[in-house]
Amino acid sequence: MPISFAPMRKYMKEHNISYYYLANEGIESGTLQRIRHDQPVTTTTLGRLCKIMHCHPEDLICYQESEEE
Repeated sequence: MPISFAPMRKYMKEHNISYYYLANEGIESGTLQRIRHDQPVTTTTLGRLCKIMHCHPEDLICYQESEEE
């Protein structure tokens, strides 16, 4: 997948934000699982994450060139 949530994982670590906290803030467990495995989420979800974590989309995701192309 060309979109990675590695920046989000780094941001969470730097700001002491846990997946448990995000779940308590209303982010569904299936969505958190997709994030852990760099699978797609909606822009609505990205917006909710930004609001909860007080950040911007570029703090959460990055684009990675695919080696297959």
